Amino acid sequence: KDRQKKLVLLDAHAIIHRAYHALPDFATSSGEPTGALYGLSTMLIKILTDLKPDFVAACYDLAGPTHRHEAYEAYKGTRKKTDDALVAQLETSRRIFEAFNIPIYQHPSFEADDCLGTIVEQLKKKPIDIIVASGDMDTLQLVDEKKVQVYTLKKGINDTILYDEEKVRERFGFSPELLPDYKGLRGEPSDNIIGIVGIGEKTASELIYKFGTIEEMYKKLRKNKKTFEEEGINPRNV
Repeated sequence: KDRQKKLVLLDAHAIIHRAYHALPDFATSSGEPTGALYGLSTMLIKILTDLKPDFVAACYDLAGPTHRHEAYEAYKGTRKKTDDALVAQLETSRRIFEAFNIPIYQHPSFEADDCLGTIVEQLKKKPIDIIVASGDMDTLQLVDEKKVQVYTLKKGINDTILYDEEKVRERFGFSPELLPDYKGLRGEPSDNIIGIVGIGEKTASELIYKFGTIEEMYKKLRKNKKTFEEEGINPRNV
């Protein structure tokens, strides 16, 4: 029996960002920064060697506001301006994908995450296995059993882990599709998503494990205001 074909989707922006911070002192003899480019090339060769994909595509963020800024004006509002050295390497990095003959997907007002999610959704029912390679844990919400997995960096650019659904449950205690609810409860400082005051990782995980989505929590609260207390969750935390 022929093995199922495999597609690797690269979250280019996230990988380059991680590589840049892992290798800040890399530069050419004339002082041009190259850490992000070296890290991306190393990661790309590692992915091709370890995962042996049949198809590869890369997704990029574009400059300018996205549809998330329209929904929430303060989105990523606390982020510092991107270093010029990183901006320059983000531009040059496209030439690496051209050299490998890897197509690039991007769209105005959408992030690389959106492109990744769209491609995954369109191919989920097809006879193809998908691995999303990223440095961003947000992509874990795309995981679907072993059909869609996420290959991500634990630290630096060499320490990697492949998440299937079982590994996501192992780490968080619930299934991948509940990760947006988890982030909504505990917040995400890097994106300036505030979350709920008093709820950290532990309480957010506990609430989702016991009740599921945020919508389910509100339904139960409308029926009985003491729902959380009855489940042993401290009222100060909710």
